[in-house]
Amino acid sequence: MSVDWVHNASPEVNALSEWRLIVGVCISLTTLMVVTVVLRIYVRAWMIRSIWIDDYIIVFSAICSIIYSGLCIGQSRYGLGLPVALRPKVNLDKYSIINFAGRPFYMAGITGFKVALCFAYLRITNSGHNSRYRIFIWSIMAFAILSHLAGTLVLIFQCSPVQKSWRPRTEGKCLPNVATFYALASVTIFCDLIIFFAPIPLLARIQIGTRKKVGLIGIFALGAFTTVCSVMRMVQIITISKNGNSTMLVLWGTIETNVGIFLTCLPCLTPLFTFLREKTRGTNSSYGINSAGKKKDTSASLHYLHRQSTNRSTALRDLNRSAVSESHALGSDSEENILPIQGDRQGQQYITKTTVIEVKRYTPSPMDGRKGFL
Repeated sequence: MSVDWVHNASPEVNALSEWRLIVGVCISLTTLMVVTVVLRIYVRAWMIRSIWIDDYIIVFSAICSIIYSGLCIGQSRYGLGLPVALRPKVNLDKYSIINFAGRPFYMAGITGFKVALCFAYLRITNSGHNSRYRIFIWSIMAFAILSHLAGTLVLIFQCSPVQKSWRPRTEGKCLPNVATFYALASVTIFCDLIIFFAPIPLLARIQIGTRKKVGLIGIFALGAFTTVCSVMRMVQIITISKNGNSTMLVLWGTIETNVGIFLTCLPCLTPLFTFLREKTRGTNSSYGINSAGKKKDTSASLHYLHRQSTNRSTALRDLNRSAVSESHALGSDSEENILPIQGDRQGQQYITKTTVIEVKRYTPSPMDGRKGFL
C-alpha cells in the first residue's frame, strides 16, 4: 500500500523515498534520549538532590535535539530521502527553509552535551589537587564552544545574500559545501576524541572500586561512537559532492546528537542502577526469609501444643511441688508461667506470657547518603 508522504510527489516517487527509515530512526533515538534525560534529572533532583549547571545544559541540548529531529522528519515530507533528481521542484524552497532552520539546532545540540561533560569533569575534581587537570578541561570547553559557535556562524552566513541559503534560486554566491562540511566535521571529531577520553586518566587514579571504575571508563569510551557518527557524516560529504543527496548526512546528524546526549547521561544514572539492584536483592532475600519463617512458625506451633500437653500432665502428677516450680519455663525461652489462677491446686491453670520476636530486613532508601559519581 502506497502512502502519500512526500508532498507533490507521485505514488511511484513516494515508494522510492526513504522516509520510513528517517522517521523510524528519529523517533526511536529521540525517545531513548528523552527517557535517559528524564531519568538523569530524577536522579540528580530527587535521589541525590544535587542539580548543577551541567544538568541544565543537557536539558537545553535535549531540547535542541528534539527540534532538530522534528525538522529532519519535516524535511522528509518535502524530499529528504529521495535522490535530488526525483524531488518535486515545487518543494525546493520549503525544503531549503527547513534544512536551514535545522543547522543551528544541530550545532547547539552537539555543543551542549560536550560542554555538559566538561562541567561534569570539573564537578568531580578537587580544585586544590587537580588544578592542572581543571585548567585542561576549561581549555577544552572554551575551544569546543568557540569552534562550534564559529561553525554555526559559517552555516548561517554561508551564502551572500543570506536568503540564498533557503532560496537557492536567488542570485548570489555560497561557500563550497564540500570544503565547509569537511572543515566542520574535522573540528567536531577532534573535540569528540579529546572530551570523551579526557576523564580516563582521572578515573584511573580516583579512589573507587575497580569494578565501578572499569564500568565508568567503559561508558566514557562508548562516547567514541559519537566520533563514528561524525566520521560517517564526513563520508556522506562525498555523496553530496557527487549527486547532492544529503539524506544520510542529515540522518547521521540526528543520530550523533541523540546518542551523544544518551551517553553523556549514562554515568549519572549509577545511583539509580545501584538502588534498583539492591532493591531486587532485598525483595528476593525477604521472600526467602518469609518462606522459611512460615515453615518455622508451623513447626513451632505443633511443638508448643505438645509441650503444653506434657506440662499439664506433669502438673497433675506433682501436686506438692513448691511455688518456685509453679513458675517454671514451658520449654521455650520466650514462654513462661507468670501467675497461677487462684483456686484448687489440682487442675490449676496458669496465665502464660509469650514473647514474640520479629526480625525484619532493612532495605536502604535511595536517599541514605548514596551520591552519584557524576
